[in-house]
Amino acid sequence: MPYDSDDLARLIQDEHTSEVIDLEHQLGEQIIRDDDRTFEDLIRRVLAAWTRAFGGADQVALPGEALRRIIAAARTGAQRLLDGLASRAPSVLAADLGPALALGVRQGADFARVASSRLRRTPAVPRVSRVLWDEAHRIRDMLTERRDRVLFLLHPDRVSRWSHMLAGLGAARAALPAIRAHIAWVINTAIHEGLDAVVRATAPLRLWVSEADACATCLAYAGRTARVGEPFPGGLSWDPRQRRARADGIDGPPKHPNCRCRTVPWSDAWTTSGVPFPLALQREAHRSIAYGTGRPSESRAVRLRAARELLRAVDDLLPAVETTARTALRTGRFPAAA
Repeated sequence: MPYDSDDLARLIQDEHTSEVIDLEHQLGEQIIRDDDRTFEDLIRRVLAAWTRAFGGADQVALPGEALRRIIAAARTGAQRLLDGLASRAPSVLAADLGPALALGVRQGADFARVASSRLRRTPAVPRVSRVLWDEAHRIRDMLTERRDRVLFLLHPDRVSRWSHMLAGLGAARAALPAIRAHIAWVINTAIHEGLDAVVRATAPLRLWVSEADACATCLAYAGRTARVGEPFPGGLSWDPRQRRARADGIDGPPKHPNCRCRTVPWSDAWTTSGVPFPLALQREAHRSIAYGTGRPSESRAVRLRAARELLRAVDDLLPAVETTARTALRTGRFPAAA
């Protein structure tokens, strides 16, 4: 029996995405451990030493042995933390490439069974590609480069104020969100390869499913299809300023760091009750643009430009979506931000 498009969207955007997020978090815990607290402790200890030596964070440091000791302690602590992360991150991340591929295959098979009711056998999990392996190990180079940058910032010739010290220690601590972003990139790339294995075994098309709160660029791909082995068009975005007219085609998600869009197997012969699934995804994207339901990392100006483009480019918007977009442009704000 045909399934409702909303059920398919919930399966991918809620259940499947939650599983991916859980895997990302699990890897983050294995790699980062308690280093976030350790970085906090390091900054607190260095600030305490600075205050004892010079009277406070707003005081200029006096050249001498005290300043040299404080800088040396900061450099040693930051280097130890970053070298520790660089030594364990690649192996932990590489070890989960196989499970991530298997998760992508299982999720793709689950979707194909629900959407088509025809899949009887789950396709084999592909081997970890060299590209995935290299991406997992690239995290070591990223952390080594960051360590070298931190040591440059914390050179004795460059530190005379607490703000200088904090810039170096802050650059070291910023490795943690960079690690989490790299984990998300690698894991979602592996998920995508697993999903593609199912597409090749079950359907003629790949269907782009964006996250419900995706960025204006990813929402431009929602509901689009590409034939197996062919790319999606490059350079799309609902924000005209982010478009690239001559961009090369793209294989699929992830489109950017922390992107959890995915492509799933699809055939136009598969039916859903109510609105066809690709059209339902496009309408969901229109609604997201009109209501401004993006992430905090995306500015309201981007969403307003996207809403203006939505009204210009789409003639058959649902009435509530059109009204909401026009109101947002008139008032300069969205219901979600009211």
